[in-house]
Amino acid sequence: MDFGFITSAIGTISSAVSTIGSALSSFASGVSTVIGKIVTTLSPVAEALGKFANAFLQVLGILKADEKTEDLGERALQAAEKGITLDQFDDFDCYLDALRNFDLDPDKAEKRSHAEKLVAGLGVGTVAVERKFNAAPGALDSMWLLPIANPSYFTPERMQSIVSTGRLTGDLWAYLDKRLSAGDSSRLEESLAAGAPEAGDKEQLYEALDQASDKWEALGRQIESGKDA
Repeated sequence: MDFGFITSAIGTISSAVSTIGSALSSFASGVSTVIGKIVTTLSPVAEALGKFANAFLQVLGILKADEKTEDLGERALQAAEKGITLDQFDDFDCYLDALRNFDLDPDKAEKRSHAEKLVAGLGVGTVAVERKFNAAPGALDSMWLLPIANPSYFTPERMQSIVSTGRLTGDLWAYLDKRLSAGDSSRLEESLAAGAPEAGDKEQLYEALDQASDKWEALGRQIESGKDA
């Protein structure tokens, strides 16, 4: 694998996302780097993540039924190039309306990578979800990692329940990387399980998290070996 190219592409993605607005600064400098690496290297994962994001943001009423996350990202990036950034809007819905009404340059859109469009769209979508549920800025940056690591369990509907009830606490990225202490890992798991009505549901969640951790490690090996997922 051309690791130099991958590193350069990720840097370009993070830099581009940061131009959309200061509300995306933690996303751009943090989790966008790992998501960028994944979607740049593993095309099936990128495709699955795009489909998840479309459904998730549509379920929450952030995207319309015919809209896609990558298109939202392209519009945000092109608008930022013209000085139209999220920082100019007190109301997020007004920002989305501005993006929808923005006159896209099809040549620029054609030349931009799918990974850059998708990650930018995820960044805008993250801020939209945070604003919708009054979450702290940056609190939901890593929510996309669960459906990447275990898409069969962390469906759009389950993730809607998790974020809408404020159960997503702690650093998911560090959790999946196994960088959290045992105590912090347990607290994150218990917070996610707090909405499970039955003991069996909690056990299913714990098992899904174990599977997510294993898949996350496997994705890392695939990226390092240069083998697409």
